[in-house]
Amino acid sequence: MNADIGIFFVKLRLPLKSTIRHAAASRKEGESIWVEARRGPISGFGEGCPRNYVTGETLESCYAWLEQQRPIIQNYCRTFEQLKTWQIENEKLIDTSPSAWCAVECALLDLFSREQGCNVEALFGQSGPGGRYTYTGVLTDNKEWRFAFTVDYYLTRGLTDFKVKLSGDLQKDRDRLILLSQLCKEHGVCNARIRLDANNLWPGRPEVAIAHLRNLEIPFFAIEEPVGQREVEALSQMSLVLNCPIILDESLCCLQDLERFDKAPGKFIANLKVSKVGGICRGLALIQALRKRGWPIIIGAHVGETSLLTRAGLLFAQAAGDSLLAHEGAFGSYLLEWDPAEPDLKFGRAGTLDLTRPYIERTVQGLRIVSAENWKTGWGLNCCMPPLENNKHEQVLTYRISTGYKIHYRLWGQETGDDVLVILHGGMSHSGWQYPLAQMLREKNRKLAVIAPDRRGCGLNEGKGELGTTKLLIQDLTEHLLHLKQSFKRIHLLGWCQGAQFASIAAADLQPQSVLSSLVLMTPGFFWNDRFRSVIDIAEKTMFSVRSTFKVEPKRETAFVLIPMQPSDFTFVREWLAFINQDPLKTTKITMKSAVIMDEIQEMSWSAILNVRIPILSIFATNDRIVDNRKGIEYLTPLIHACPQSKMVSMDSAHAIHFEKPHELTEHILAFIKKT
Repeated sequence: MNADIGIFFVKLRLPLKSTIRHAAASRKEGESIWVEARRGPISGFGEGCPRNYVTGETLESCYAWLEQQRPIIQNYCRTFEQLKTWQIENEKLIDTSPSAWCAVECALLDLFSREQGCNVEALFGQSGPGGRYTYTGVLTDNKEWRFAFTVDYYLTRGLTDFKVKLSGDLQKDRDRLILLSQLCKEHGVCNARIRLDANNLWPGRPEVAIAHLRNLEIPFFAIEEPVGQREVEALSQMSLVLNCPIILDESLCCLQDLERFDKAPGKFIANLKVSKVGGICRGLALIQALRKRGWPIIIGAHVGETSLLTRAGLLFAQAAGDSLLAHEGAFGSYLLEWDPAEPDLKFGRAGTLDLTRPYIERTVQGLRIVSAENWKTGWGLNCCMPPLENNKHEQVLTYRISTGYKIHYRLWGQETGDDVLVILHGGMSHSGWQYPLAQMLREKNRKLAVIAPDRRGCGLNEGKGELGTTKLLIQDLTEHLLHLKQSFKRIHLLGWCQGAQFASIAAADLQPQSVLSSLVLMTPGFFWNDRFRSVIDIAEKTMFSVRSTFKVEPKRETAFVLIPMQPSDFTFVREWLAFINQDPLKTTKITMKSAVIMDEIQEMSWSAILNVRIPILSIFATNDRIVDNRKGIEYLTPLIHACPQSKMVSMDSAHAIHFEKPHELTEHILAFIKKT
């Protein structure tokens, strides 16, 4: 096919469930450049993991490289053969950003193979993905309790192959290796295989590295990157003195790196990561060269990479054949808070992953069984591009309350006019989540302004997770609405979930002054359903148990109480799950006082809504995982019937209606406002 290909890319910062530490870096989030290659109705996806300490790349440099090269790649790489030719002709250019090229190449390979109705392996004459692969348990430089827990976890799951990250502190490293050995005996594991990773701890000091390693007391079969990158002579010396193979990672990123070691005495093992070597084509060439030299091969992985690179790594593993010594990665949701690719590929019992058999995945919707047939097209993964917050048509403004607190709010449209819809967000969200609805409303009615304020302690406002007091929260809102009344003839107030609680209280308080013209309650959080109420109760009990057990005395202003919500509580649409997961402004923790305030606001709203006499539009979502619709409908029905202009509707959607059904929601809201 020679039709045009569109290449799109974003920076992904994927939160990790725990901090990963080693000698070269400490990481709380994964960093990937994420690429979609689209032609007609078919899309392919790719990923690269730039690491400054490996290839000198950053997310920003990869993004800039792709911006510059995208027109050329789109124009030239329209077929698999053209891609291979372009890659060969532009080796030096790719050397400047191998992770960026990896991402776009993986996306194009996914696209081309889907168009041909085959998997990526078939493009290269392979029959994969191959059979059963066994992954390594990686032990990072964590505190002793965390290290022990991770070892227990791996051993319980049946893993026996371990890679231990060194810290450089001899006593600490020795103690951890002894602990690993002791726990192996406790679990009845006598065949554990241990290798070490120094992450370039001793650049230019091989003698120090040798002394450190000799004093560890616990046997290991190989050491990875003990000195500086590409210190060939020192690495060769260490292999001979220690009589042990040296694993090359940062020192082996391309064929030229491999050639540096051709005349070096000693034993070497290659650790190949799909991203650092510049993608599939270059990686396969490197594997072929390694096999000719008789080198053992480890298929490595970057911390925080997604299931897409795990899947790509299987192609490398199959190409390595009997030269494959070990396989790293396949952590998936063990480590990542979310993954833009599904199924979520991760090792199972005994550290194995076998895609020739049905793959069973746990999801929030229950077990999912993926057949082996799934992997016969492209990478076999269902990937998505997260929808970026489209702020081209919004302004971020501030209003200072009489107490001096500054409220941030987003405005779509004019600052003065006849009608304004003010949208109040929920407990975990903020004003930025309202943009799909705001833009749709503006598209349908250019005269309507839309404003979404951030609540005290939320979004762009100061004091994240500290809501102040119930009085201040209500005062913030009523003062802001009174201020807006000076600029607009009619104010329509919409509250989503917890925002509906605040909207009801404000509507009742401002009723004597006729400030509001109408009230919209979207999936109103007056009553939580049994599932969500149970989750809240468990979270509260867990918090108090932890405090009591560990004698924790948190400061009054410390936000440490987890909001017991996850993205799937709002929607199952994958693009919006990605949006929520990536959002750095969402509120995930609050103070103990704020938790009490939330409960109090909910109770205050029960009586407040019954006193509201303006027209009300109440919108429920049939697939809501948070709100008790039955109780809400029963409670509000008499109020709706009391006013001819009021209306109640149900929509076939999850809790975040404005994500899933912005068109239909807009029609309901505009029709209601028009009648009021």
